[in-house]
Amino acid sequence: MSRSRYRYVEMRLGPDPEADAYLVRATCVTCGEQSSEPEPSESITGQHRLAQRWCTSHAARDHPDGRHVRYAATVTLRWLVTPAEDIGPVAPGREVREGSA
Repeated sequence: MSRSRYRYVEMRLGPDPEADAYLVRATCVTCGEQSSEPEPSESITGQHRLAQRWCTSHAARDHPDGRHVRYAATVTLRWLVTPAEDIGPVAPGREVREGSA
């Protein structure tokens, strides 16, 4: 049996500099259709307006029968956790793969 040593390392949480800061999308609860992905340069307020505009357009133009009236808004913020100091190499068999946590 092997023993592991652990120590406390302070972590910082902040925006991920390699990802878009935020993403606002709307989803029709009735059919699951989603608003288009906004341009990364669009402000969060602009993205919010575009998602709202998509909802009214989806309800009125795409489904004029009045059945698509419920929507869910999703705001995605991408964060990065960074240790305050070097925590050493990743243990064998514990490699973190892209997209997993």
